[in-house]
Amino acid sequence: MRYLIRPLKEQDIPAIIEGETKAFGRSLGFDLIYSDLHLNPYAHYLVLEINKKVNGYIGLWITPDGADVINFYVDKEYQGRGFGKKLLKFAIDLCTMSKVKQISLEVRENNEVAIALYEKMGFKFSHKRERYYSDNTDALVMIKELDV
Repeated sequence: MRYLIRPLKEQDIPAIIEGETKAFGRSLGFDLIYSDLHLNPYAHYLVLEINKKVNGYIGLWITPDGADVINFYVDKEYQGRGFGKKLLKFAIDLCTMSKVKQISLEVRENNEVAIALYEKMGFKFSHKRERYYSDNTDALVMIKELDV
């Protein structure tokens, strides 16, 4: 099995939308991803390609003040095999090279698998955002401090 982590291309957007919808029940949508890709100098989208097929991605906004994970998923069939960790590490390394001091993200409070991954990668709980998601689920905000 061969994998590659690479920048998102416009032709990847439909696969990303499909993957997000399967993972989360909804997607950021074509317009947001397309405009970020073409118009947002702070947006960085990294695709996980396995056997030449898009099977996940992570979207980041990296500014001089810090980085925010916009969205992140790995297809169910590849979860638990280390691909999420590899993709997140790649994103963290990109942030370190960009000399930002911290990365933040939101995660559903009941997503124990994701929370465990984030904690393993050095993210710490910061605070809770009540009813953050469209289904009124709370979000935990997690932050990783970077040595720059």
